[in-house]
Amino acid sequence: MESVELKYGEGKVTINVEGAKSIEYLTENRMPEIEDLKAALLRAVNEDVIDSKPLKELIKADDKVTFVISDLTRFWMRQDKVLAILVEYLHDELGVPYDNMIVVVALGSHRPAAEDELCKLASKEVYDRVKVVNHDCDADDLVNIGTTSRGTEVWVNPLAVGRKTIMIGGTVHHIMAGYGGGRKSVLPGISGRQTIRQNHTRALDPSAPRTDLKVGGGRITMNPINEDMDEAARLLNPTFGVNIVVNTSSKHSGLFCGDFHNAWLKSCEFCQKGYGKPIDYEADVVIASCGGFPKDINLYQAVKTVFNATRAVKKGGTAR
Repeated sequence: MESVELKYGEGKVTINVEGAKSIEYLTENRMPEIEDLKAALLRAVNEDVIDSKPLKELIKADDKVTFVISDLTRFWMRQDKVLAILVEYLHDELGVPYDNMIVVVALGSHRPAAEDELCKLASKEVYDRVKVVNHDCDADDLVNIGTTSRGTEVWVNPLAVGRKTIMIGGTVHHIMAGYGGGRKSVLPGISGRQTIRQNHTRALDPSAPRTDLKVGGGRITMNPINEDMDEAARLLNPTFGVNIVVNTSSKHSGLFCGDFHNAWLKSCEFCQKGYGKPIDYEADVVIASCGGFPKDINLYQAVKTVFNATRAVKKGGTAR
């Protein structure tokens, strides 16, 4: 029996494809794996920075530093390993006390992480030394930092205001914003609920009951939801951005650090080279896997794969 094994949750499922007239497999283009993450990261934040001063010139020993990391739905990028290295570097090499650092989990409007999940997201070594907290989009102490040209009122977590803020995010194709990561650490990551609602309406066509045709995976130019997010992030003006790209095995493949916006754009280019796949024809049936937990942690996260799969199926065909 000819079969295909795909990741599903913490396990796998086997699909019988015996009798299919033809089968073609689409996988990512071969992506490098970083062997020495610590050495690569320290080089990326100091020697290979993109349109920014090195991190060691931006952070002083007496600075108050906020790290913004993603929640469990993005744990595929293994930010915990990156955060642990950065916290150690700031403490041991730059002299920043642990008490001067705080980690905020950019939940957007997602559910708060439990204590064991906070430890997992930040790494135990960081969790044991630095305060790790959930963002609350309904908190009464959010700070208004301005309004975008599209009218989105930007309210953000106060721990990102008046402190040196380092955003750590994972770059991957996104069904609405073009690519994840980067400015999404700010909006929706650490924004208020109303700010998130206002922004997400930018994905809708203002003149027809449908998604705006400028919205979609890999689309950032003229994409209204992306441009609104970008404006919101510029209002906050984070000190530094760390953008992670991983392969399908969640092994770190690319690190793009420096200017919050420009370093992210470089990570998008790298992501597209790895995951952008031209196809010769559209298939009758496309079977796709999200890649297992946490990419299929809930229906909303899992449906992103279906959106990608539909691009390879002919009209009237089946994507599942």
